[in-house]
Amino acid sequence: MGRLLKTVLAMAWLTGCATTPAGPAAGAPSAEAAVRTFLAAARGNDMAGLTAVWGNAESPVRDRAKPDEVERRAMIILCHLRHDQATLGVPQPGQGGRQVIPVELTQGGRTARTTVTAVRNATSGRWFVEDVGLAPVAAFCR
Repeated sequence: MGRLLKTVLAMAWLTGCATTPAGPAAGAPSAEAAVRTFLAAARGNDMAGLTAVWGNAESPVRDRAKPDEVERRAMIILCHLRHDQATLGVPQPGQGGRQVIPVELTQGGRTARTTVTAVRNATSGRWFVEDVGLAPVAAFCR
């Protein structure tokens, strides 16, 4: 085999082996950081940012659900959590080490209060938003 052909094949093989990140690093260093990142992503309509900190004690949602399902659910969350300003309250302990964080969102002249539950991932030790109370912020999605 010619030297040029070997070089081209080696380059093609290396290119095929390259990995591309699936988006921002998963999780956050604290429950509050996970909630802040989640809300900032919602404010910026940033689906990748939202899914980077959305998960449970086992794994990020984006790693265990079908991409179209993650996208559909993330779009609903993004719509409900659109806001101009967010204020986090004092975290409260929840079941199994979870942190329940009260959040006040303002959108235009409307204000709504809800809670966001964060949980520490058992494997990575990073925090993820596990649950968001969407009912109190439903008016934001109209």
